[in-house]
Amino acid sequence: MRRFIFLFALISLIGTTTLVEANINKKLRAPKYPKLVDQRPEAPKLIARDDYYSPRFLRVKVVAGNEISLENKGVNIHGLVIPALSQINVIRPGESKKIPVEEEATPGMYDFFCHLHPRMRGTIEILPKT
Repeated sequence: MRRFIFLFALISLIGTTTLVEANINKKLRAPKYPKLVDQRPEAPKLIARDDYYSPRFLRVKVVAGNEISLENKGVNIHGLVIPALSQINVIRPGESKKIPVEEEATPGMYDFFCHLHPRMRGTIEILPKT
């Protein structure tokens, strides 16, 4: 009989603990999603944070002298590599850079990433001039 009472108490305790954990987890806030940056194809801007780029999809219109503004608002050093456009950049925290887009760039989709943080990835769409 003592074993039965002991097992019953143990099972009740484990069940109660599970219910309490389930209720605690409901009170946790959902993870924040990256804030989107206002984008215009004529003035593209890319912001590097500590674990993501904002936006992850960037639309760039190719016109004479067009540039992609890159700003690091995180606390880590980040890189920006665009293999198809032969671009490799490193940017320190708080720093801004302008990355030129050549007029001869072929319209299409191009991947970019941070070579220092492999999970930081995105896509750039190069739009035709017209």
